[in-house]
Amino acid sequence: MDDSATEISAHFYTRTALLGTMTRKVFTNTRERWRQHNVNTAFAELRKLIPTHPPEKKLSKNEILRLAMRYINFLVQLLESQSGQPASHSPTALLTFLRGNMEQLHSPPHPWALTSDTEVPSPGSSCDSSEAW
Repeated sequence: MDDSATEISAHFYTRTALLGTMTRKVFTNTRERWRQHNVNTAFAELRKLIPTHPPEKKLSKNEILRLAMRYINFLVQLLESQSGQPASHSPTALLTFLRGNMEQLHSPPHPWALTSDTEVPSPGSSCDSSEAW
């Protein structure tokens, strides 16, 4: 093979490798954008389920997750406590929860502790304690 054929061959392989790398990057970037879109859509749906005051308050993903965990815990404990409670207790507790929700969000988080096993947390309690609401 002469020098010009070697140069053409080397150029072809370099170009093919470069196109393959570019194609892979485009595919990877597209896949990551799709994944991020799905994550953002899921957070938007979860955000719609979390009552806050004001309802249109913009929340970070971290805040959405923290509030969702606290809200789920609150609802579970509320259901557990209703066995001996009058039916009118639920709306009052939920209204109290809604009023205190945003204040609790901005208190320092207590890592991994959501609620105590012995007491029903009140909707206005601080996140600094081992109780979530």
